[in-house]
Amino acid sequence: MEAYISEKMTFKQAAVPADLNGAAVIGARIKLEKGFRVAIICSFGDSVAAVTSFTMNQHDAASGGTSKVLATSNPYFEKVAAATTFTKVDVSDASVIAPVTLAADEGIYVFEILAEDLDRDNNFGWFSLDVADSTAAKIMSATYVLHDVRNLPAYELAV
Repeated sequence: MEAYISEKMTFKQAAVPADLNGAAVIGARIKLEKGFRVAIICSFGDSVAAVTSFTMNQHDAASGGTSKVLATSNPYFEKVAAATTFTKVDVSDASVIAPVTLAADEGIYVFEILAEDLDRDNNFGWFSLDVADSTAAKIMSATYVLHDVRNLPAYELAV
């Protein structure tokens, strides 16, 4: 029998549902030491022309410590408004990703960070995603999905 998704992947709330108008969201940290990659699923409600941006960060501690921006060339995927399929968006070594497709529509964005993207030589083993103030009402939430086939069952992992 094929394993359940929760046996292969661990889920962690990155950001509780929040209105981005007037306040940025500082995402929770997730440790990538035990995982190969993390997918960050961001879900947005509709609004009136609210544009936002995403910043990927790496850290050397679960809280406090040293933090620095993580530039990535990993593509991301978006499904906005009435779209029925995801669109792959290529990125060129970006530390801040600012898609313009979201605007007034609802949508889903999926980012992926590989454990090898982090500065492991300097002990940066944690990741977080920040979402900037949208300058207009825009509800969003985010979930981390950690892929880890080395430590099954995944639902027992502390992340």
